Amino acid sequence: MVDTPETDPERDFGVLLGWKATPAGNQTLLTMQSTRKTPQSNDDVREFRYFITKEQAVLLGNYLYMVAGETPPRRKRPGLIERIFSR
Repeated sequence: MVDTPETDPERDFGVLLGWKATPAGNQTLLTMQSTRKTPQSNDDVREFRYFITKEQAVLLGNYLYMVAGETPPRRKRPGLIERIFSR
């Protein structure tokens, strides 16, 4: 485990404003925006970028559903016509 410096509330905490996930080859680029105060300008919004595997994306999504007390959507089985023509 890597030693981490003490937590700095001015640097390490904020409100999630938005996120976006973009395919990047075998991975996904997850971009998250946050702020510590009501944004008055673009300088008040911080942006973080993470490359995550598809497996990590699924685990993260399922975990967020769990902590929110929700169930993830179920995959709908393709209809007969879609199954016939997808071969």
